[in-house]
Amino acid sequence: MKLKSKAARSVTSLAMMLSAIAGYSLVTAPAASAATYGCNGSQIDSWNNTYNGTTYAKTYLFWDGTYNCVAAVKQGSYYGVRSRIAVDAWTDKDGYVSPGDDGQYLYYASFKFYGKGRCIAVETDVWNLNGNNIIQDHVPNSGYFHCG
Repeated sequence: MKLKSKAARSVTSLAMMLSAIAGYSLVTAPAASAATYGCNGSQIDSWNNTYNGTTYAKTYLFWDGTYNCVAAVKQGSYYGVRSRIAVDAWTDKDGYVSPGDDGQYLYYASFKFYGKGRCIAVETDVWNLNGNNIIQDHVPNSGYFHCG
C-alpha cells in the first residue's frame, strides 16, 4: 500500500509503533527469575498452561537445595488483569502441601514448600474473567517428578 502524503505516512507509522508497544506490554511477562516471584534458587522446569490453543499462564519451578518454589505467571491478555489464579503442590511423603497460593492477582501466584528428599507434583488453575475455571493443569499427569 502506497501512502500519498508525508502526513499519512507519519500517522500510519506512529499508529503501528503505538499498537506494537501496546501489544508488547499486554502480552509480555518478565523473564523467569526466582526473586521476581518471591522464590529462591534456580529454575529447574517450566511449562505452559494452555486451553483451546491459548496460553493463559506459564508455571515455573525453582529449587534451592532444600525448598521448591512454584510460580504460575499469567500470560497474554490475562497478564496485568485482576483475576483468580492458583498454584498447589503435593509431595510423595506429605501429600497435599498446604497452603498453596490462590487469589485474585494481576500477575502471578507463587509459594515455596519443603522439597528435600521428596518428589513433587504441581497444579496450576486459572479462572476466566467470568469466574469459571478454565485450566486445571496437573503436572505430571500422574505420579511425581523432580525428586529433590
